[in-house]
Amino acid sequence: MRRVIFFALGLLFGATLGATLAFLLAPSSGQSLRKRAERHVRHAWQEAQAAAEAKRKALEAELAAFNKRERAGRK
Repeated sequence: MRRVIFFALGLLFGATLGATLAFLLAPSSGQSLRKRAERHVRHAWQEAQAAAEAKRKALEAELAAFNKRERAGRK
């Protein structure tokens, strides 16, 4: 479990460092760069929400199936 946490932290740190360097070294103007970054963040947020919703539905279905099996086992 610790390896997963360290990997996630390293990934987050690397992504942050890469984004910071991209902002500092990009040839685009600040305003266009901010707009592109905002679109990217908004798109990533929407994808994360969709993935979370799909996972929630899958877990709810799994829980319902488990509860159904439990009720059938009690009879």
